[in-house]
Amino acid sequence: MVSGAVVACFGPTDPGKVGVPVVGSWSYVATQGAPAAAQINGSLAFSGQTGAQISGTLDAIEVGAGGQQRRLTGPVAGRTVDSTTLDFDQLLGDVSRRHVGQVRGDSLTGTWVETPLDGGLPSASGTFRASRSR
Repeated sequence: MVSGAVVACFGPTDPGKVGVPVVGSWSYVATQGAPAAAQINGSLAFSGQTGAQISGTLDAIEVGAGGQQRRLTGPVAGRTVDSTTLDFDQLLGDVSRRHVGQVRGDSLTGTWVETPLDGGLPSASGTFRASRSR
């Protein structure tokens, strides 16, 4: 019984195997294709990486088709899946934007999907790319 408790205590906190190193600043550009077109520009900063676990912030401005702007800023957290793949979420109030992308050198490209935290259907989606800042 004690060994089961030990596994339960240590299993969830295991950071996993280190994947692709991502700590640092990235220039972030995204497009939203649904439900309405929008362009998103900003900065992605991965400040922590322990094993496969990654964390940081994403701070961007979204410009809609009509020119309206809104700031999208929030924490990001996720993991490196393997030597090239990232899977992370950005928390934006009552929604989360899940990003899944591939790192090649100093470039990160992929897709994102926005879903309500209450588990509802996706409300927005698009593509993103980021370039590591030097």
